[in-house]
Amino acid sequence: MRCLIRPATAEDDPAIRALLRATFQPGMVPLNFEREPSYFHGSAVACGEQDVWIACDRDSQHEALALFNMGSREVYVNGTPVRLRYAHDLRLAPEVRGSRLLIQLFRQARQQIYPGEWLHTVILSDNTVSLQTVGSGRAGMPHYYPHGEIGTHMLFAPPRRRAGHRITRATEGDLPQMREWLREQGPRRHFFPVYRLDSLLSGDPYYRGLQLSDFFLAWRGQQLVGMAGTWNQKPFKQTRVLAYPMGLSWLRHAYNLHSRVRGGLTLPPAGGTLDYLLLHTMLIENDDPAILDALLQQILAEQRGAVSVGMFSDDPLADAVQGYRRQTLRSQHFLISYEDNPAAELDCRLPYVEIARL
Repeated sequence: MRCLIRPATAEDDPAIRALLRATFQPGMVPLNFEREPSYFHGSAVACGEQDVWIACDRDSQHEALALFNMGSREVYVNGTPVRLRYAHDLRLAPEVRGSRLLIQLFRQARQQIYPGEWLHTVILSDNTVSLQTVGSGRAGMPHYYPHGEIGTHMLFAPPRRRAGHRITRATEGDLPQMREWLREQGPRRHFFPVYRLDSLLSGDPYYRGLQLSDFFLAWRGQQLVGMAGTWNQKPFKQTRVLAYPMGLSWLRHAYNLHSRVRGGLTLPPAGGTLDYLLLHTMLIENDDPAILDALLQQILAEQRGAVSVGMFSDDPLADAVQGYRRQTLRSQHFLISYEDNPAAELDCRLPYVEIARL
């Protein structure tokens, strides 16, 4: 098969979404990560500056055989805002797996980046095929340098303890302190996105579906000491449960009854989509887990559903999820380069992961 690799356009959207539906995440409960009604809605949230590529048959260009996205977003590295590429959404149609198309995709990607430029990416720990591929050492492949493990915790209910800080939802009157907090705290972490609240308020696609009232603020007296927001991305990013293993389908009803009573994630029938919120913009004074715990308690008390929060496993804030009913998904973070390990350029600041933009 002779393939053409080219930048994707809006006209390719139906073909891209068909490819996403055909390439699910295997497991005991197979899941599919979909992007309805438009792939580019979710892509604009992941990367403020999109760079989406597809591969198609030269003789029949209406079908996408492969997809990769290497768009960029502005993040802090060494305390300075930089535009860093995030490699994601690599998908291959079943009929081209095992071919040389993957190598061709990486060669095309190399042509798009300048000398010395590097990227980063996140791969699920259960995705053994992708992890074996990045470590294969095949000619034409970039180097994937391991740069920490990420835990994504689906929290279902707060523990029975009392929060130690006053928690409020953000209002327009909080904007001056929120802006100052972002300027002060954001540069403390590698890879924290540069947030501009004016762009959020004006409806920039990078903040699709996000409202000021989605931000929760932690206070010590009149002093802002913590921030975290919730984001409902289901209108443009869906997690679909394709099937349940034998014996689990009927247990779903008992599990859902328990979740409705105690709070938590409810499981849809096979073919349905999950409902949960994503935590974002998590900035905490002195990385104090008690402040994040207070925010999580309030968020879960108000939402009465599931909230997904992600952080590196060695982050001191990871202690905040202890005592919560939760399920944890592990991922591996990599720095990607065709040259030396970019980690040598990074100082000792802690890394940050914004799971709402993965």
